[in-house]
Amino acid sequence: MVRKKLACMVMAAAFAVLTALPSFASIKVTDVAPKGWKRDDRGWWFENKDGSYTKGGWQWIGKKCYYFDDIGYMAESCWVGNYYLGKDGAMLVDTKTPDGYYVDINGKWIEPVKSNYISRSSSGGSRSSGGGSGSSRSSGSSGNSGNSGGSGSNTGSSSGSSGNSGSSGNSGSSGNSAINASSDASEVQTKVINQLMAYGLTQEEAKLYYLINEYRTSLGLERFSFSKSLTEVARNHVADSNANQPENQLDARGIKGNLHSWSSSGNWTPVAYTSDHAYAELMWMKPRELTAYTGNGYEISAASSGGISAETALELWKGSSGHNAVIIGSGSWSMLKTMGVSIDGNYAHVWFGSDADPAGYYDIAGYAVTYP
Repeated sequence: MVRKKLACMVMAAAFAVLTALPSFASIKVTDVAPKGWKRDDRGWWFENKDGSYTKGGWQWIGKKCYYFDDIGYMAESCWVGNYYLGKDGAMLVDTKTPDGYYVDINGKWIEPVKSNYISRSSSGGSRSSGGGSGSSRSSGSSGNSGNSGGSGSNTGSSSGSSGNSGSSGNSGSSGNSAINASSDASEVQTKVINQLMAYGLTQEEAKLYYLINEYRTSLGLERFSFSKSLTEVARNHVADSNANQPENQLDARGIKGNLHSWSSSGNWTPVAYTSDHAYAELMWMKPRELTAYTGNGYEISAASSGGISAETALELWKGSSGHNAVIIGSGSWSMLKTMGVSIDGNYAHVWFGSDADPAGYYDIAGYAVTYP
């Protein structure tokens, strides 16, 4: 099975795609004493004794190997060819990577030895329009949506943190029959939305969460739990989208991004996300980058220049096979158990995950949901 591995691009100014997967023997080994680490608001770099610093290559520092991008900043939490860099930037060895691959004692991924990881680069896994995350338009006009195996951390909007944390790390379903047994759908909707608004969610956010879950239940599926961390990521992205329209950015190749793009105006790694998913890891990592969430996150997005409603966003996603597959957990998306939502102004972003949220959930008494 051929595996497509994503190269790591770190800096705001330029992201370089590594098309060749380096062999371990090709890594430049420069034994430098563990001194000279420096940091600015972009990241870490290492200054050697002679004042030079590595750019666009590997370097051994002490007993660990690091990769530095084309302008000299240390890469972290991503793949570079067949090698994975941990949170501290050091190449992992003889272990399983966060996304489920085994790397040997030299740090190299060995293809036949792979754990239960679902590749997000395949057309069936994550993207609409044959695997593309691009945009699908409603009536050829302003509504557009994009989906991605995206992932990411916390600034900007809060996550609606008022209220209790609900259940954290639960498995299976929770909730009594008080709300679930009600035959009056409008009454149920009112109760759910009011309780979520009491937690600090906006009415449209609460409505979007409710409508997605009711769509799922109409298909005989369980409702997703409401993750606080994933909502925080979604809120950050909505705020960034409205303020900066990062989808208008171009990547280093001159390709325009889409709705999964993030600007350089926040405490996160910027990315012009393109339809070929060259920067997928920069999306998947967003919950880990912005919050205490430990797993990957995956995003669906919608936008309308005249403002977007929860109903419009959901209809756009239902009308796109790729987005719909994420919502209903079809195929390789069956592992999804929780979501976070945000909708405001011209944008709606919903993040999905399969890992327990250490920050907890927006739980509603009597409203049964499933947890990771």
